[in-house]
Amino acid sequence: MSPGDPTVESAESATIELTVNGPLEASAVRAFAAVVDRAIARRPRRLVIDLTDCPFIDAAAIDVLLDAHRRTWPSGGLLALRNPSPRVRRILEIARLDHVLQLTTTLPSEPGLDRPEQPAAVATRPAPGDHVAP
Repeated sequence: MSPGDPTVESAESATIELTVNGPLEASAVRAFAAVVDRAIARRPRRLVIDLTDCPFIDAAAIDVLLDAHRRTWPSGGLLALRNPSPRVRRILEIARLDHVLQLTTTLPSEPGLDRPEQPAAVATRPAPGDHVAP
């Protein structure tokens, strides 16, 4: 796949992981949205999007992430963004998505930590090992 195209890293009944390789900008967002749609159609309890190799996201990618959150939350699902770079994390913070989406460096492993008790737009709780910006 070309840079920016998401790939399915692994899939199991409770968790689907997607890995993004390259920037999520206009040229890659359509393919990214299609992969996210297919993942959500499988109704995972947790959808993890690994952004380790994603140096940049634009407004269209943010829209896809928000839509994915809106579609997974009502059925008890969780959207988590793993390992966003400092630049991507800052973009998400400026857009205030750090208050809506779970940003993590690792997956929560303790029961009850994989989904906040309150709606994500109201409460955020960093996962163990997350860096919390001052």
